[in-house]
Amino acid sequence: MAGGKSSKFQAQGYSPDALAKKEPVPSRADAILFDFDGTLVDYVEADIQSLKIVYARAGSTVPFDDFLETSINEIMHFHNLVAEHKIDPLQMHRFRLMNTFARYHIVWNDAYLTDYRKKLVELSIPFSGVKPLLSRIKNKVKVGLITNAYNGAEQRERIRYSGLESFFDVITIAGEIGVYKPDPSLFLYALNCVDIAPGKALYIGDSVAYDVVGAKTAGMGTVLFSRQPQSNNDIADYTVQNMEKLKGLLDQLIG
Repeated sequence: MAGGKSSKFQAQGYSPDALAKKEPVPSRADAILFDFDGTLVDYVEADIQSLKIVYARAGSTVPFDDFLETSINEIMHFHNLVAEHKIDPLQMHRFRLMNTFARYHIVWNDAYLTDYRKKLVELSIPFSGVKPLLSRIKNKVKVGLITNAYNGAEQRERIRYSGLESFFDVITIAGEIGVYKPDPSLFLYALNCVDIAPGKALYIGDSVAYDVVGAKTAGMGTVLFSRQPQSNNDIADYTVQNMEKLKGLLDQLIG
């Protein structure tokens, strides 16, 4: 999203001043909640590899980089249509793939959609260090997951395939309740499930605009877990760029 901090947050209904008035960062956390894609598993790489499977089976002569760029543009277009309530969110993969194929005059077959979905699930692989970290905190605090996915059934399948499901006391999928990040009610919904007040909870995600802003507006402590530097990361209470630093931070906050 273009623009500076003020224009970005005001466009989503949140201002920097409002964020600054939230409760102080908890000195001890009784609940640690995570984002899924981009934080615990590498969705970008899984998506690229899944697209490569479809691309190869279609036998296209279009350069893959062009095919990939178009598919990214189509998914961003789809997100905009969902925000405007102009399309069924569950049609994301079909819309994106069919429009990309049409752009390059590639003959469509529904089998490509099946291939893509199957590979996307199979590649739901946690980043290195995720399982040991979740094991470390599991019996010390409530552990939860809040993911912005549209398709609840598909996302739950991906979570199960990742091998992370058993670590969580609550799994909240936006598409299942019809509320999406950065709406603070999504975060409060998850906290209510584990009976923890926002001021005693910490949220960890890789997006400032969706994870940090949403959780902070709900009154939670926030960690930006981003492997790449971000210019607006001063909004988060903490910023870490690798699993070892995240482990050290959580050791401090959990005790």
